[in-house]
Amino acid sequence: MLVLTRKPGETVIIGGDIRLTVVSLGPGRVKIGVEAPKWMTVDRGEVHERKVAEDRAATEVEAELPVELLADGTTIRNRIADKLPPGLPSANPPADRLPRKPR
Repeated sequence: MLVLTRKPGETVIIGGDIRLTVVSLGPGRVKIGVEAPKWMTVDRGEVHERKVAEDRAATEVEAELPVELLADGTTIRNRIADKLPPGLPSANPPADRLPRKPR
């Protein structure tokens, strides 16, 4: 870890694209301004950790879902149909009937 000393208004540049500026100093805290390209995500540490944990949980849930293989080789996952109780009629109406209009 690189530790730097900076005064308010001074900057640190990372990789030529990211600029960190010390905005102000207060009792027990430092305000830092971050300038980065729009495509780059800038998060606080705790927010980043929460996003990573949510992504891991979502990946684990997707891995447990049943997969249906279509004729062209693509796969689909039907999360809603998996949660329905057995014995309900199909969500797809018969081909000879048009679907009802919403009210």
